[in-house]
Amino acid sequence: MKKILAALIFFAILAGLFHAANVMLFEKQHFGTAKNIAFEEPQKIDVFFIGASHIFYGVNPMEIWDRTGISGYNLTTHQQPLWSSKLLLRHALKKQSPKLIVLDVLMATNFSRPLLGTDLGSNMTHLALDPVPLSLQKVRGVLETDSIIRKGEMLFPVILSHSRLQQGLLTYDDLHFFSGDRSHPMKGYNYIENRIKYEPPAIVPDTLHELPDGMEEILRDFIRFCRDENLPLLLIKTPLKGNDELYEQINYIGRIAEEEGVPFIDFNHLYEELDFDFRTDLADSGHLNLSGSQKVSRWLADYLSSHYDLPDHRGDSAYESWERSALHYRNLTELRNSTDILSYLEASVSDPYMLTVILCGGKMADPIALPESLTEFFRSAGLPAAPERSGEDAWAAVIRGGKTILEKSAASGILTEEFLVKDTRFVLQVSTREPDGGSYMTALHIGKGGYSSIEPGILIVTYDCFRMEAVDAVRYAFDGSLSAEHLKQ
Repeated sequence: MKKILAALIFFAILAGLFHAANVMLFEKQHFGTAKNIAFEEPQKIDVFFIGASHIFYGVNPMEIWDRTGISGYNLTTHQQPLWSSKLLLRHALKKQSPKLIVLDVLMATNFSRPLLGTDLGSNMTHLALDPVPLSLQKVRGVLETDSIIRKGEMLFPVILSHSRLQQGLLTYDDLHFFSGDRSHPMKGYNYIENRIKYEPPAIVPDTLHELPDGMEEILRDFIRFCRDENLPLLLIKTPLKGNDELYEQINYIGRIAEEEGVPFIDFNHLYEELDFDFRTDLADSGHLNLSGSQKVSRWLADYLSSHYDLPDHRGDSAYESWERSALHYRNLTELRNSTDILSYLEASVSDPYMLTVILCGGKMADPIALPESLTEFFRSAGLPAAPERSGEDAWAAVIRGGKTILEKSAASGILTEEFLVKDTRFVLQVSTREPDGGSYMTALHIGKGGYSSIEPGILIVTYDCFRMEAVDAVRYAFDGSLSAEHLKQ
């Protein structure tokens, strides 16, 4: 019995270590949310939006939440093969009971050709399925999927990804994947502000073109899977700048949807209804920017609320994570329009996914008292060393998700501090000296970028800790008002 028990313990430890290696070593791109779905609260997602990058950038669950209170989530990965969409959804159904599945049909068109029987196809399948833990369900799904070529590697991703350790490619997310909040801060949405102007298509054809090798059967298999699971399904295609063959394939999918009794929304036939503008709403030929995604998501929100019995969860404390995500989304898109320093601080400091750096420096011959509302805010934020008068001492504070992680002050000279957020190094400098030869009064260096001001005042920099990029910076000029001056990086 001792030998049997020892053997069982040995194999349990071995299995645990093997699982840990799989989890730590698989590639965790910022793009895509397959790796995040396990950290969503169970039984909270009412709608899954599934697909590749056209969902990631094109459908915004936060806009839909703000408009309807529907709890949606983008289950996306880069170039997500349609066969892996099914297996990923099957995994998500272990903890979620959605009332609707919305699938973008991009990967049933010519976009799937580079993935069919290729190394690229295997790599994109890995991005979708590597976060899925090994189970009998995953084994059966991989073995039954003809489009997955190297099945052993797909079941044991450490076979492929161990080279990341040898090549020193592990990141903060790899080493800290077992700890912390790994839910996606905007429920799978990521926006682009880039804007490329295109001429709209003269006419979107209404003719048909068959889908590439085997994709019709794979699409019909996904439809059958949803039907067998009693999951209502809606097919969509977000707007894009395509050629006639691509538009005709999308039309062909419309015919498949009609034959299968599944509703299909092709936004490429709704440009006027969306007020979609090819000059302002595309980041590139296929991806929507912030403006484009807002138009599609608001239209889709109204459609979902009028065609499906989906509850409004706004105000429900059980859906607090959607409220936090909506706050973060609003801050990312609206802080740069704020003109009031106090409302700017209140919004950024309360954001659980935001880092707020506040730097106060520079000498003034006649220091003045800061506005009482501003000093009250500093006190309520737990910043005891915050100045009450301008232009005297150097002071710096760093707040992350409402918690102070650094506060320092200095009566004279230059205050310099360094700190890390994930893999990014921040260096802050605050001076009480007069400018000399272009030296900064206040500066925050972020990698190779940053913000600075050579005038006395308060410099506030906001940073998105999930996207790992600066959001905005404002300067408060000690002028007795509460006006905020936005700075360029």
